[in-house]
Amino acid sequence: MTNNHLLLYRLAELMLEKQQHILALDDLFEDEQIGAFVRSIQIDSPYQQLIFEGVLTETIKEERVMVTFTVEGYFHYVLGEVIEKQTEGKGAEALKKLLENNKLRGITEGLEQCLVRDVEKNDLSRLMGLIDEGGKALDASAYPLAQAFLIYSIERVMDELLADPTDNDIEVLEKAIEKLEEAQKNKVVEKVYLLINNKIKPKNTRQGKLYLRSIEYVNNDIRENQLDKLVIKNILEDVDDLANYYYEFGTQYRNVSLFEKALEFHQKTLSIDIVKYGNNHPETASTLSSIANDWSKKGNYKKAIENYQKALTIRIKHYGEFDISTARAYNNLALNWSNLGENYKAIQLFQMSLKIKLKIIGKNHPSVAISYNNIGFDLKVLGKYDEAIKNYNHALDIKTKIYGKNHKETAISYNSIGLFWRNRKEFDKALNYLEKSLPINIKYYGEYHPITAKAYNNIGFVWDAKKDYTQALKYYKKALDIRQIKLGELHLDTGVSYNNIGLVYKNQKKYKEAFLFLKKSLKIILKNLGENHPRTATNYNNLGILFNKQGHYNKAVKYYKMALSINLNKHGRNHPILETRYNNLGIACFKNRNYKSAIKYFKLVLTYCPEENIYYYYIGSSYKKLKYFQKAIENYVISANMLKVQNGIDDKDTKEAIQEALRLAKETDNIKLLPDWIKK
Repeated sequence: MTNNHLLLYRLAELMLEKQQHILALDDLFEDEQIGAFVRSIQIDSPYQQLIFEGVLTETIKEERVMVTFTVEGYFHYVLGEVIEKQTEGKGAEALKKLLENNKLRGITEGLEQCLVRDVEKNDLSRLMGLIDEGGKALDASAYPLAQAFLIYSIERVMDELLADPTDNDIEVLEKAIEKLEEAQKNKVVEKVYLLINNKIKPKNTRQGKLYLRSIEYVNNDIRENQLDKLVIKNILEDVDDLANYYYEFGTQYRNVSLFEKALEFHQKTLSIDIVKYGNNHPETASTLSSIANDWSKKGNYKKAIENYQKALTIRIKHYGEFDISTARAYNNLALNWSNLGENYKAIQLFQMSLKIKLKIIGKNHPSVAISYNNIGFDLKVLGKYDEAIKNYNHALDIKTKIYGKNHKETAISYNSIGLFWRNRKEFDKALNYLEKSLPINIKYYGEYHPITAKAYNNIGFVWDAKKDYTQALKYYKKALDIRQIKLGELHLDTGVSYNNIGLVYKNQKKYKEAFLFLKKSLKIILKNLGENHPRTATNYNNLGILFNKQGHYNKAVKYYKMALSINLNKHGRNHPILETRYNNLGIACFKNRNYKSAIKYFKLVLTYCPEENIYYYYIGSSYKKLKYFQKAIENYVISANMLKVQNGIDDKDTKEAIQEALRLAKETDNIKLLPDWIKK
């Protein structure tokens, strides 16, 4: 054992003995093992080296110098070594006793590291014995069990775990699965699911929840059928825990995009919670949040906000303003206000969430990074690009510090920043970040995984914007292949891929192919989300664009109006998407020679962007076609004046607007309507 290691080991040993994670420096001076190290002020002494390297931290508390481990994870690792040596040759009972009797912060994590060492030595006996003890022991057993799955055959681990199956086994198995990385989880759960089928017939809610969770890892269509069969069979007998049973079914139905069924089961859960706990209980708040999530997935953001707000009120009442659950509630509210186009309100709520997180968990936490990322998105929507990229970079910096440059969480930030630069038309920068994200996702999730598909899709999105349609199709089709295999033909993400490919074919003027892909996309969207979802509106709008390109203006107007109706119903009249909808309708109506409707829609566009001179020009041209020459001239003059202010009198567009106003005024003997600066 090196001097540095001896020092760290002894500090952890004393922390375990004294049951405190921070020690007074002067109390260590006389320690037989490390006193000399601690007293030394030489730069090359072990203690000074560890302080300099940031392994240990000194703080002042009540005028005394205190020392602790800088990184808790490092402390847990060393503590695990201490526990291993102190309990060598002793069974699970000794570990349980230590866990229950020692109040040291980090004792659970230290025990966890001790058990990992056991697993690495091919000894599962103490791990299985501790699981049988239940209680606190299960938290310490989950990660070692997850490691056992990775080191040994899943069959061996499951044979030992389920030799005499109990609720403890089921509970720790759930916890262990959640500890696995996504790529590992997929492999493990598929096998675990089959073994559970053979060894366990679900008799209570906990066993049933594991059975339900395992369904997530099979084909989308199969999942739906299995869920329906389980509902009919009513396999769970634990009536006292019926609310949890309903809750889990609701969650699983939501996972397969069956939102009506999800709402049905979560509403059943809520009814039980209200009777059992009352209207203002944290359990009721949790169920309200799930109901809100269902509404959000359905695209009814107002209903989602209504339920999230109720949940937030309950959480503030019970936990106070500065609680992590309150922070999450603010975040959920913000996401839905953002979906409604209320970006300023969303930012305000995201910032409230961030303020709480910074106070409770500090500035270098993954959840804080999520807040910065969310704020960045809404700032981007508002066109505040400098502030947006600043927040995106904050998120990236945090994740890089915590995880490094090649972690799946860091890849999420690469993706967000890549899409930011795509929107700014900085395509090389966009590809740089998105292409960093792709190999990381492949490493963690494998080539054929929905997250990898999303990475391919986003790269295709950039090539699409660059008008390199060959490259765009290449990446879009890779995403589609993965989604068809892993998610099924009728999954929402598969529908997104069909939509993207259809739009590329539209841009290539391959209208027949474009129509086929866009119709496939619409079919999937309608099945999953119904007639009145914002995504459905997007698909209708895209079909409108396709027909507009082909000169089929009546059909274009039909689909544009269907899109507009949904957006008005879902978002109200203040959402920025309506500007696009009115613009598309105005242009299609103009091309279809329906000039009165064109004027109506162009005027509606101007309520969102009153400084856009082009719409006054369009309105002028529409009035000209209707032979309302005076109104036509008035609008041409407005357009010309705005262009003069924006670009100067000698600008090409300014001159064109002036000439149009002058020409029409002369032809209709309305020179008097022109201002002097145009007459000249």
